[in-house]
Amino acid sequence: MGDGGGPYTLPVVKDPLIGRLVDSRYEIVDRVARGGMATVYRAHDRRLDRVVALKLMHPHLADSPDFVARFRREARAAARLSNPGVVAVYDQGGLDGVAYIIMELVEGTNLRDLISSGPLTVGEALGLTAQVLRPLGAAHRAGLVHRDIKPENVLLPADGAVAKVADFGLARAVTEATQTTTGNVLGTAAYLAPELITSGASTPRADVFSVGIIVYELLTGEQPFAADSPIQIAFRNVHEDIPAPSALVPGLPRRVDELVAAMTRRDPQERLEEADEALSLLRTTVAGLDEAELGVKRAGRPGAGRAQDVLTANAEAARTAMGVQGEGEEGSSGSQEADESGQSQAHDAQDGSEPGAGMRTVSLPIGSIGPQDRSAGSDSTTRALARDELDRSADNQETTRVARRSGRSPRRRAVLAVGALVVLGGGASGLWYVTKGPGRTVAVPDIRGLSQDDAKALVEGRGLVWGAPTRAYSDTVASGLVISCSPEVGIRLRLGDAVTAVISRGIEQVEVPDVTGMTQEEATTAISEAGLALGAVTQDYSQDVTQGQVISSDPGAGTVVNHSTAVAIVVSRGRQPATVPDVTGMSLEDATTTLEAAGLALGATTEAYSDTVAQGLVISSDPQAQAVGYYKGDTVDLVVSKGPEMVTVPDVTGMSEEEATAALEAAGLVVEISHVLGGLFGTARSTDPAAGTSVRKGSTVTLTVV
Repeated sequence: MGDGGGPYTLPVVKDPLIGRLVDSRYEIVDRVARGGMATVYRAHDRRLDRVVALKLMHPHLADSPDFVARFRREARAAARLSNPGVVAVYDQGGLDGVAYIIMELVEGTNLRDLISSGPLTVGEALGLTAQVLRPLGAAHRAGLVHRDIKPENVLLPADGAVAKVADFGLARAVTEATQTTTGNVLGTAAYLAPELITSGASTPRADVFSVGIIVYELLTGEQPFAADSPIQIAFRNVHEDIPAPSALVPGLPRRVDELVAAMTRRDPQERLEEADEALSLLRTTVAGLDEAELGVKRAGRPGAGRAQDVLTANAEAARTAMGVQGEGEEGSSGSQEADESGQSQAHDAQDGSEPGAGMRTVSLPIGSIGPQDRSAGSDSTTRALARDELDRSADNQETTRVARRSGRSPRRRAVLAVGALVVLGGGASGLWYVTKGPGRTVAVPDIRGLSQDDAKALVEGRGLVWGAPTRAYSDTVASGLVISCSPEVGIRLRLGDAVTAVISRGIEQVEVPDVTGMTQEEATTAISEAGLALGAVTQDYSQDVTQGQVISSDPGAGTVVNHSTAVAIVVSRGRQPATVPDVTGMSLEDATTTLEAAGLALGATTEAYSDTVAQGLVISSDPQAQAVGYYKGDTVDLVVSKGPEMVTVPDVTGMSEEEATAALEAAGLVVEISHVLGGLFGTARSTDPAAGTSVRKGSTVTLTVV
């Protein structure tokens, strides 16, 4: 799980919490990792019989009731964020007064391990980045800002599933608590956006900056800035542009440099607004690259090994996240450490060394590093003084700074002396300037939930400037009202500083895609790509839709619904089997009714004579009763009786015996001969029944011969 801070080596000491039962439910099995914000344990959920991760905050973070309340609120907010790319939050509570959360346990490695194995190709790097931006976009749409995006907080499941981002809400809760109690911002120096360092303001743009640093690191195998201390790296983030990765990766396409630059601009107003916008630009970038450009990779750096195994398993998820068609579709957080079974949920330094300056979680005084001075008076001396102040901030974060350093240059001593005289000589006027005059600061008013006009009036009434607002979807804030602002509510600004609001577009509306005729898997992908969730899946027989394909959806195709709506689908079971009923002896009308009741239809009807079946009744059917392999809607042919066949007794009078016999038999009659006077003349005299009588075919006729 992500530990919310940089990892460090654990001493081999048995943890007293091992074996403890928390909340009569979670049995702590072993300790996975310990970081700057929390300790992560593997636990067994006895109630649901599953393995989970229990993240226990460090006690010093939970000293204030404000933090506990904020932590619980953020945990609930993160739990509502349902996305396959977000580590699921199951539960939260307290252990001996210390807050904990129960999270999904993700087995696998993390992005830091992957980066340690060497740079990636352009295609691999952008594919993984897209997987980070997708859940981050869902969080931004829900009004959540992560604040601590870094490789340790991106997990790569061992089964090759989509990458997972962890610690949503946790970073926000801890950072707000730190700002409230100490005036500091907590984070990993290399990934902190400049505005977080200078004013503590956090918006989706800050998360985009962090992801941009990750892109740089995936491509080059190293962080943009190197320094001896985190404060120096933070200084460079504020005062220097992130270098183009092509400086280290020959042949890197210009489009990739432009993507990294758009995500990491120092001025947040010039940076991409949110993760969805960054993902859109990334996909456009990928679409403009050919196979050779996607295969560009920094040479002369270590790579392959287990990194290639992870990338191979993750390839399908990466292609889906980038929006590549035809290749198949689109926690724990933080650091990872393999346990004895090869599973991992946190990562500690394996060699016992301290992590690099750019990977350690640090607490920086907000505003200790100001925005770069672009005035004509800015020179190397000013920057040197600023760096000195940063060094002293790293060693001592108290508000009052003492203990001047020895060995200062004469020029520096002169500058400090002048500063002291200004303070002593202008104390009264200086006090007025910062308390009543134009140098005073005011808190950003709470404009959340107000209309744009009302919010603007309130901001300008405080002496602040109303910046050009941005717009975002919100499930909880009505259209036209303020969702949030940057800097955030309560941050103190100088008069004339700008406040930028995020105005709600209302609940995002999505059109239901037409999934009829698709397989269930294809329909699930189409629904997910449309930004909707798959609802109930039921099965039904269909005469027209092939087995395994979707018959219909609810809501139907083309319906515009809230993005949180679940789309139910009905999948075809194919044609419904039918049993052929026995209709022999029935009238044609009754036989037709019986067939229809069985789901069958009347086919061809023919007539035939029958000595045993009365006229108008069914003699037989095709197929016969109880035949198998037939389905509803099939037809059944019937043979209907014409009754017995009738013939007319022919007139054979005067014929010879032989001729008369032949004529009667030709008519279908059976002949019996009666001789009178011994049949002396051999001539037919009469028949019984008499000639012209209608009798059943096959009847016996007596022929009298004289």
